Amino acid sequence: MTPSPQPMPPMRLIRAGGALVWRFRDPARPIIPGEVLDERDIEVLLVHRPQYHDWSWPKGKIEGKETIPVAAVREVEEETGHVIRLGAPLTTQRYRLGSGQTKEVRYWVGTLMESDGGKDDGLVHLRKPVHRAPSREIDQTQWMTTSRAHDLLTRRGDRRLLTELVMRGRSGELVTTALALLPHARTVSAQQWEGDEETRPLSRVGVREALELVDLLSSYGVRRAMATSSARTRQTLGPWAALAGVDIEALPSRAAGVNSPSSDEAFARALISDSEPRVLCAPRSMLPGIFDVFRQFTPSGVRMNFPLDARELSASEMVILHTVVHGGQVRVLDVERHAPRTGE
Repeated sequence: MTPSPQPMPPMRLIRAGGALVWRFRDPARPIIPGEVLDERDIEVLLVHRPQYHDWSWPKGKIEGKETIPVAAVREVEEETGHVIRLGAPLTTQRYRLGSGQTKEVRYWVGTLMESDGGKDDGLVHLRKPVHRAPSREIDQTQWMTTSRAHDLLTRRGDRRLLTELVMRGRSGELVTTALALLPHARTVSAQQWEGDEETRPLSRVGVREALELVDLLSSYGVRRAMATSSARTRQTLGPWAALAGVDIEALPSRAAGVNSPSSDEAFARALISDSEPRVLCAPRSMLPGIFDVFRQFTPSGVRMNFPLDARELSASEMVILHTVVHGGQVRVLDVERHAPRTGE
């Protein structure tokens, strides 16, 4: 009698996040967005895994309902002890595990947060406490030159990521400024609200979404916030702003509907003027016009990552632009989208 075939184990994607954390070898050297960098001037952070006898980039799997960026900064802190913020995304790595499952690891450029009296002091405390990885998982953490890292990295994909980091430095695209654009969280329905439209508040689900944004905004080291005057946009950013000790600023006039093409670059510059990561919350109907402004400064290969229509965005889903100013002109180098996982 022929035995019945055994059922195949379910195939699922294992999702993880990590970062290539770098710093200047000269600790007094300031980080300037758009600056062309010599790889000999920087160091990168590697970890050693005794179980696999290899050197690699800090990374790890998502836990619970984390978004990938939140998992990435948490894993870096667990494995290295360093609190970081994310910069531009790097090439996603996919590989097959011995179990037959596929692992997908999304990486970002990572830079250290300035705690211990630095300007990020008020932001570092937003992060949830973590437990350091046990020595059986990570027994060494080392800063090293890029040439030394290239010699030690075990996986070919990790060496490719290092090359990508170095090339970004050479082209002035390693240090970027993040701008997060998002619609407000879910609101009480207009049919249930008897007050003025400007005062219509978030629903209970919307409040949970706003709370979940705290971790996501913290992952990118956001320091400044802007919103329209409506209650729902300000309530969406309210939990993060209150915990970070940040005031929510009013949007520049161009965002309120002054559609002059000649003002587009001035408006874009106003949103990234001081090179500090920031977030802008606006009604969904206003976002297409803002996207159109930044599309003008985005290469065609990246432009496709913008939502084609604001209706594509779920409530409080963030579109994150990674920008630089090259030769006096604004450039958008990367576009990401991330949403809270409330209700999954």
